[in-house]
Amino acid sequence: MKESEHLLQYVQRFFQDYLRSHRGMSPNTVLAYRDAMKQFLFFLTSYTGRKAAQLSLDHLNADAVLAFLADIERKGNSITTRNLRLSALRTFFSYLVTQDTLRTGQYQRVIVIPLKQSSHPLMDYLDVKQVKAILHSIDQGTPVGRRDYVLISLLYNTGSRVQEVCDLRIEHILDSPPSVIVTGKGKKTRQVPLWPETASILSDYVKGRDPGERVFRNARGTPLTRFGINHIIDKRVRAATAACPDLAKKKVSPHTFRHTTAMHLLQSGVELTVIKSWLGHVNITTTHGYIEIDLEMKQKALAHCAPANDEIKLNGVICQNDDVISWLASL
Repeated sequence: MKESEHLLQYVQRFFQDYLRSHRGMSPNTVLAYRDAMKQFLFFLTSYTGRKAAQLSLDHLNADAVLAFLADIERKGNSITTRNLRLSALRTFFSYLVTQDTLRTGQYQRVIVIPLKQSSHPLMDYLDVKQVKAILHSIDQGTPVGRRDYVLISLLYNTGSRVQEVCDLRIEHILDSPPSVIVTGKGKKTRQVPLWPETASILSDYVKGRDPGERVFRNARGTPLTRFGINHIIDKRVRAATAACPDLAKKKVSPHTFRHTTAMHLLQSGVELTVIKSWLGHVNITTTHGYIEIDLEMKQKALAHCAPANDEIKLNGVICQNDDVISWLASL
């Protein structure tokens, strides 16, 4: 068997067997690893001067990986992006150590390449006035406006990750008590309570639809993606700047609403362990450890907050404290 065929074989097994079956990684994580591998192999074609079909295991070495990481940064990518690509590659090279013992030393030199330290930007979040301005700027008289209003309300109420909202199905919406079942990292599920207003508009929005459908769809009727939700939020924030000029100074993303939820809960006096469970965090260094809080306790925490449109209550809350690359592309 040619060396290029060995490479393809190992890459196929890594994605088809190791990541999915042995590690049980989510489809989104597998896709992220696939993208990192594709970028690395594309880089190798120019770095080695060989076609993709001519790449072999001998080309997978520390010098090539370091050159790839340097190229990532040279193109303007952040240190975080560089570290994510390296983490994916280190997982692949750790797998190769178990499969190709003749090159163990070669692979180990990649595995020990350190992640780069980076400064952590200050967490940004919205205040109540800014959340209200975004919601009030949306015309709910149109199907798109209605969808966007429900979407942003749900993001603020639940503090969900953007992918969790993309994956949310109608069957995950519960009436008693009003809540949603959210599937987060590592396929861990959590039940997050809803404000009565959020529960009402969400129920009306999905009325009459198939329980297996995704909650949020685009104009073509297909499920919204992370990029689609980012676009929606960017558009809605820009529209709200006339009424709230402070928004022009902020870079608002779906994750900003997640930070906003956490901060508003914290300012309302909710304990960190409750917030940790609410948001589905697995590891938080600012807390003493993970404590699972049941839905009843979350509902008690919910009583400290109120929907963004409930000005009096929420103000009170806040005032308180054919080659391997071709194969990867087919995944």
